[in-house]
Amino acid sequence: MSKLYELISKLIPRRRIASKTNTLRYMFPMLFVGLAALGASAITGVSGSYIKLVPSAQQLAAGENFSIDIYAVATVPVNALDISIRFDPEAIAITSVDQGQSVITLWTTEPKVQGDTIVMGGGTYRRGFVGEHFIATIKARTLKAGQTEFTIKGGTLLAGDGSGTPIALSKNKMNERQSIIIYNQGEDPARIVAEVSVGINADIDGDGEVSLRDVSIFMSAWYDGQKQYDFNSDGRMNFIDFSIILARSFFGSTN
Repeated sequence: MSKLYELISKLIPRRRIASKTNTLRYMFPMLFVGLAALGASAITGVSGSYIKLVPSAQQLAAGENFSIDIYAVATVPVNALDISIRFDPEAIAITSVDQGQSVITLWTTEPKVQGDTIVMGGGTYRRGFVGEHFIATIKARTLKAGQTEFTIKGGTLLAGDGSGTPIALSKNKMNERQSIIIYNQGEDPARIVAEVSVGINADIDGDGEVSLRDVSIFMSAWYDGQKQYDFNSDGRMNFIDFSIILARSFFGSTN
């Protein structure tokens, strides 16, 4: 704020400050420009806003019903959004998408399933919402044992500034995927988890081997706070995942 005051002082001619009338005449336009600039930087910079998925359970029996709530968390006013979520239709059947009680009041794209993707988009008549708000609930049923994921394929939040300015999403907070373990009735879920862990594919670049290039890609994603290489499916990228890819690289195995 002191720097902004110094900038305003330099831009206002000194001879005008002697007159109270002229001071007000020049000060208010300059203050308006300064505050507008600060508002724009808050929107285009790192805002801490994000989208998250919250499943009702992460271990389910085959044939069991469950749900995943979708939330948008905004630190600057948001008045429109667009979200697409990918799932495996061989492991999951989507029964409905409920938008009751949603902060979205006008849907440009009603929540619906298109192949292996759930899409939705819309806005609110208000200037924008701030904080954590419910968007919709995915209602689904598990089909077969194994591990499956719901992944945010695309997510956009737009500012209620009259220009539709995209808001920067926080990579550290963005809940981009949720893993779900499905087991058959009477089975031990821990056994399914163990079987899935054995089948980890650490060949990130798909060249048929786990090399230093894969380790480098992993490290870059970890540094950026991403989660797509969460090999042990604990919801985080950490030293456990790092040890897994190092072991695969050392022994020359992709699985």
